[in-house]
Amino acid sequence: MAALALAGCAPGARPRGATPDATPVPADRAEQLATALLLADRADRSGDAAALAEAALTIDRLAPSARTDADAETLRRWRTALPPGTAPLRGRALGPGYRSEVLMPGATTQLHQTFLGGRSAQIVVRVAEGPAPRMMVRDQSAREVCRAVRDPVNCRWVPLYTQRHSIEIVNTGDTTARFYIVFD
Repeated sequence: MAALALAGCAPGARPRGATPDATPVPADRAEQLATALLLADRADRSGDAAALAEAALTIDRLAPSARTDADAETLRRWRTALPPGTAPLRGRALGPGYRSEVLMPGATTQLHQTFLGGRSAQIVVRVAEGPAPRMMVRDQSAREVCRAVRDPVNCRWVPLYTQRHSIEIVNTGDTTARFYIVFD
């Protein structure tokens, strides 16, 4: 059973036939959201209104919930880039949640998230700047559920029981890491 739980913890694999320069098409909503957040961030920083509107539309369709006030404010600002007359979308009641993080070199952050038993759980990290962080997920009994160390950082498993998980993210690089983390 442990092998089954850890099977999805490998970093995202390249799609069959993709070249090293190809960008993989995200297969699920957590990866789609992480990618859209990163694209919106880049478009916002570069002043590319068209790219920001496109990324904001993708984010809006996924109906995420921001986990911090700062992220909620950024999301509101990005949504103003949507073209006038865009119909409001009705999202999933339990859509993916996300937050942005900044870690100084050598710093560690500890997050806690409850995942439902018997349902696929996923955590995706997309790096906006700096090195890819190392992530380890443990269940409430402190057993390691997943470990990921390369960008894109992606962990997927099915918890046996509904329980709170501890997520440790470490910047092992020598520069500041800025990234988005998505829980689904």
